[in-house]
Amino acid sequence: MFTQLLTTAAALLLLGAGPVHADYIRWAGLARTVGNNTRLGYSWGTVVVSARGNSLNTTTGLVCDDYMDSNTADFLCRAAGFPHGQEFWTNNDESYYNGNRISSSAFYKKYNGSFALDNFRCPAGAQRLDDCYRLPVGTHNCGYSEGVVVKCRTEARGVDLDNFGVQMQKGSGILSNNGTVVLNGTYGSSGLVCAEGINQRTAEVLCNDAGYDYLVGYNTTKDISSSSKLDCDTMRGRNMSVIAENLSCPSNATDLGDCSASMANGTCDADTALWLSCTNDDSEHWELANITLARNEAGHHERSDLRTGDNFGTVLVTVRNTRTGEERTGFTPYSYSSYTRSSMCYNTGNTNRYPSYRRTGQISDSSNTKVSCAYTIENELNFVLSYLWCPGYYMSLSRCNFNLAPEGYNPGSDNAFWLNC
Repeated sequence: MFTQLLTTAAALLLLGAGPVHADYIRWAGLARTVGNNTRLGYSWGTVVVSARGNSLNTTTGLVCDDYMDSNTADFLCRAAGFPHGQEFWTNNDESYYNGNRISSSAFYKKYNGSFALDNFRCPAGAQRLDDCYRLPVGTHNCGYSEGVVVKCRTEARGVDLDNFGVQMQKGSGILSNNGTVVLNGTYGSSGLVCAEGINQRTAEVLCNDAGYDYLVGYNTTKDISSSSKLDCDTMRGRNMSVIAENLSCPSNATDLGDCSASMANGTCDADTALWLSCTNDDSEHWELANITLARNEAGHHERSDLRTGDNFGTVLVTVRNTRTGEERTGFTPYSYSSYTRSSMCYNTGNTNRYPSYRRTGQISDSSNTKVSCAYTIENELNFVLSYLWCPGYYMSLSRCNFNLAPEGYNPGSDNAFWLNC
């Protein structure tokens, strides 16, 4: 199926048009009646348009066959989002009578017997409604049998992404660092992006284009809570639909213009649109990867001299950047939290709710039960965290909260944390 319910500006922008003036087509599509159901979303069917006149009246209905020719059919196909027209007929033409049209009943019940355009004729290459001759929007003297049926070519057509910017919106259209992805066109058009096939690099480029340095995550809108995405009434009121799918950015892309996408063909909708979360906070990409208790014999400071895996020693924390794979290992500050202390022991393979704890400065170098001063200096160990707290006893690392140590943070190696589990 080829659903092409585009907002007017989006359709005209994709046709290469400039801003619309006076009368314009809000959206166009091709409809059929199959059984008792009539729906848009075909590349061959009765033309249905929603057109607004310069008096701000809007009429949704058929297009009358008066003056119809191949150039006009071509314009209608392009307005519906297809490359160009192939053939056209009327609703009564027996040469195509095989279900590729709406029924007479649907014409009256679904579209109120309305025609949006009559005496409609466009020159070759027409880009907007103002380029075409027609009666005022909604004025006609046509009946069901005069409704135009067109067959459009369905070759994949690309979206010119250079003409779009990226935003994340939620609720009634509030801009945010996370939300439903909205492509905003140069001439005021907007639409959604299909989530299917999106990979991490493409999501990163979208974040960058929206003004953020880092990707936090991406998903399908149906899997996101209502408060964190565009609400249904807002999208309906703004006539928003998915306008781009198969969005893909190469590894060397620097902005959205380096990416490619095809026009939506009806396989995606508002439930399967793309949701994105971005940030300028580098810390959101880091996770606690490991905690170990470490010690070395004083006077022996090679990396091979470090012993880990015992139930006592200086606490060394490893954090990993989930985006780049970078790892950092170093100290964490002394903690007053019994929850945090028991969870540290738990993550080193020891289940002690109330372990012994000290600042490393309170432990003698000669005891060989901590990371010594010389080892710290020679191996340039620093604090990797400025804060660590676990919300309960025996918490996994993923449940604990932390702050990455800012550059230059150094409360002194004597204040590093030491545990005996």
